[in-house]
Amino acid sequence: MLKFHYLVGNDLGNSEQDIYVNGKLIRQPNVFATAGQIPWIDDETDVPKNLKNIYDNIVVSIVSAGIPTGMYHIGAHALKTHGENVTNLYVKGNNSKADQLVPFINTLGTIAARAVEEASEMGEIPDQIDVIVDMGTALPVKQHTPKSIKTMQERFMQCVHQITIHLGKTKQVTVSMKFEYVHVLQEGTPVVFALQMDSEENWRTSTYEKVEDNQNQEGLFTQFAIDYKLGDIDGSYFEGKNILHGDLGDGTFDTPFTRGDAVDKDYCDGVNHGVGHAIDPAISDLISMAPYAYNSISRQQFSEILKSEFEGKKDKFLDEAKRAFAPHFSNQINQINKHISDQILRIGANNIDILTIYGGGSILSKEVLYDVLKELTDNVRIQLFYVPAKYAVTLNAEGLNYFVRSEIYSFHKKNYISQISVAKATVAKGSKHTAKEELVGQE
Repeated sequence: MLKFHYLVGNDLGNSEQDIYVNGKLIRQPNVFATAGQIPWIDDETDVPKNLKNIYDNIVVSIVSAGIPTGMYHIGAHALKTHGENVTNLYVKGNNSKADQLVPFINTLGTIAARAVEEASEMGEIPDQIDVIVDMGTALPVKQHTPKSIKTMQERFMQCVHQITIHLGKTKQVTVSMKFEYVHVLQEGTPVVFALQMDSEENWRTSTYEKVEDNQNQEGLFTQFAIDYKLGDIDGSYFEGKNILHGDLGDGTFDTPFTRGDAVDKDYCDGVNHGVGHAIDPAISDLISMAPYAYNSISRQQFSEILKSEFEGKKDKFLDEAKRAFAPHFSNQINQINKHISDQILRIGANNIDILTIYGGGSILSKEVLYDVLKELTDNVRIQLFYVPAKYAVTLNAEGLNYFVRSEIYSFHKKNYISQISVAKATVAKGSKHTAKEELVGQE
């Protein structure tokens, strides 16, 4: 039986999940759909196809405490086969990611898919694989409460999860998955690591992962260095800096404040504004503009149309989508700009060295947001680092990947194991609470 130990950095975005599994980055629409039966027709054709493109064809059955037992289509396959009838993260109101099923079902399915892929790369497809997981993940600032942290940790750590990957009509692999420890950071704060270091723990210059020809890569710091006449800089420039972060996503805009590598929790804040809040009301407008092209569309599908502007092939209905999106997004931009201004006043301009803007929403908003923020930061003598589109989406995942391999994570894990041992001894002496009830959720 194959056994793997995975270090996982898991960015649970409202639109996209970016997850590192032992250094391999997997990006998926963060959606799932329930299924009634296996979609594959036979083993001879489906198994090779699904192994070759496993992340486009994730179909799993899950048996796990806290998750409804059933069959699920995950990520790209769910979006492709179910369209708007998918379950995604609800971005309105105060619903925590920890209380929704999407992060748990998609994380289990994607890690299991990676285990099957790795087994295939080794030349075998066993009936069962055992996986041990150490994971770092994050919640938005407003959701990063003791209750939500405990909920997220318990759901992952309370049992051994059984995930069956369906590769064909009859061919399947059961992945038995145990999470030894899960640490939950605030969204935005892992970026401190990602801005400074690359995957090999050298000062970062451009890409996080090593590439053969770094000279041809779009520079992470190039425009920032030109704007402020900094010369040739690398990640060491950010060491020790006081940074106000602007993590602009689909459903939230988080503004944590870090002093060096440490989070100043007194000044961490966030608001429920973002691209997703503009897409939801824009969907009906797009359908009205292109009635023969769409009768319904999901938030992720609308987002893919907008993102096509920055990719190789633009969507045929990009212009209509932008027109539908613009007035609703303008309202979001106004609220985002106001929140940043309030944060600068609250912290004090003299205490902030750099305002750093990133996240998937930062790409779509740059055309209107950059000039507004540049004027604001120039007036208060703060440097503006608007992360280039190529790097803006994956910074959180990169930081979480760095974190889960760091001595800081090891310290928290050892502390957890030590405390749970003490708690078990207490239980043995007659405590009414279990060790895990006492300690899961502690940081």
